[in-house]
Amino acid sequence: MPPGEYRVRLKTGGVTLTESFAVLIDPRVVEDGVTLTDLQEQFEHNMRMRELVSAVNQLVTRLRDAQNKLKGSASDADKLNSLNAIASKLLTEPVRYGKPGLQAHITYLAGMTANVDQKIGRDAVERYAVLKKELDDVRAEVDRLLGPTSSSSAVNR
Repeated sequence: MPPGEYRVRLKTGGVTLTESFAVLIDPRVVEDGVTLTDLQEQFEHNMRMRELVSAVNQLVTRLRDAQNKLKGSASDADKLNSLNAIASKLLTEPVRYGKPGLQAHITYLAGMTANVDQKIGRDAVERYAVLKKELDDVRAEVDRLLGPTSSSSAVNR
């Protein structure tokens, strides 16, 4: 979270305690030229990334559930083949040094920008946009095969 004034509330049984506190910028980060605005932008980017990671994980779960339900059903073989093709886009190949899937790309980018106070580079912002579009496209494919869900438009940014 970016520097600023915050409040924390602890509630246990019938007792509620509230305390204010300040999160300060690390002076070493300031020396490196990082500003409060940079940290706010990083926070906002990381919240978008958290939503994207959650969305891809939910889609993977939905896809795997559908694949498991269709296994062994001769009448749904075409649908299962289509889902398997989508899974190959989402998931990393299950071999050593396999081609990373979309889920791996998204979680990698999320990790790159969340571990250190830093100015978010243009490359990370552009990569987010590319990955989000790819996820939206894959989600649309899954929705065409399985029908839309109420969470299919969860990541709107």
